[in-house]
Amino acid sequence: MSDALPLKGRLVLDLSQGIAGPSCGMAMAELGARVIKVEPPAGDWIRNLGVAAAPGATGFSLYYNRGKESLTLDLKSKAGLEAALKLAARADLLIESGRPGVTEKMGLGFEAVRALNPGIVYLTISGFGLVGPRRAEPMVDTYAQAFTGMMAITRDAQGEPVRSGQPLIDAVTGLYAAQAALAALFPTQGPREARRLDVSLVQSAAALMGPKLLEWEITGGQVLSINPPAGIYMAADRHLALTLVRETEWAGICRALGREAWIEDPRFASFALRNANWDVLRAEMAAIFATDTADAWSARLTAQGILARPVNDFSDWLAEAQVQAMNAAPVMDLGAVSLPTPRTPSRQPFAAPAPDAGAHTARLSEEFGLVLD
Repeated sequence: MSDALPLKGRLVLDLSQGIAGPSCGMAMAELGARVIKVEPPAGDWIRNLGVAAAPGATGFSLYYNRGKESLTLDLKSKAGLEAALKLAARADLLIESGRPGVTEKMGLGFEAVRALNPGIVYLTISGFGLVGPRRAEPMVDTYAQAFTGMMAITRDAQGEPVRSGQPLIDAVTGLYAAQAALAALFPTQGPREARRLDVSLVQSAAALMGPKLLEWEITGGQVLSINPPAGIYMAADRHLALTLVRETEWAGICRALGREAWIEDPRFASFALRNANWDVLRAEMAAIFATDTADAWSARLTAQGILARPVNDFSDWLAEAQVQAMNAAPVMDLGAVSLPTPRTPSRQPFAAPAPDAGAHTARLSEEFGLVLD
């Protein structure tokens, strides 16, 4: 496989903050683009999100700002705006994640940039998109999970809505944004023309959850378990994840649990019937799993051809021989600290660590002739 980076020689101006936009910018950097991250003088707010390894360097900022150059600009000032426009005039891709209308008011909107750069790909990432009555409203991942129905289909054992511990909608929005940007950067015919891309958290969440939304409509709004008795159970020592994809696997689960009589029990004869009697079945299975360790149950179920294993934490995952064989999370220099860092699938780790806010301001100002005083 060729190691050539498809975006080598391309310039990306990343005006975004948070997770969705910066993750898209990181993807561009991993593919070889030169990514200039423009931050306000106080830095992108992601630098204070979550646990910090050093001042201004959290797990989120260290991960999503890899491979970039950081330039601090006050975009509300005349000098800052002129500097940003000068960079935009030379960029192939501009990423912004403010609420629709904000960059226009600053003088950095699509029309202003297109006038300087007729081939610009202008990517807007927002909560609600460019149209509609909520377009100007702010959104963060927790709000997105609540608004889009994700919490409604993600329930705990008591049926209560659960928030994903990872800002999942932000992350997947960044992936969809990168996909859209790559398609726009390489037109199939003729020279590239200026184009504005509209990628929102709401639409990204809908695309991610498409099959579950269809199920919701098909069932008239029921939240059904996928292939019961698949789920998470508490064994005597830790949690166990159990799954199955075929009806024929139900018999193997019954044998592993010592409940062969369930194989012929009419209450549990299909996925649909097990869903209808899920409360009773789950309670009985929970009581059985509590009698032995997760490893012991995993061994019994695996012997019956059932996929089941104890629930890993990150330390467990990093220690797995398979993970090490894949070099799935090599220790990387992240600037403030060196830590195991997951590779992007199919790509080698991008070596450049995340910069401090404004780390490249002086050099970039000289290179591009920016006047910031």
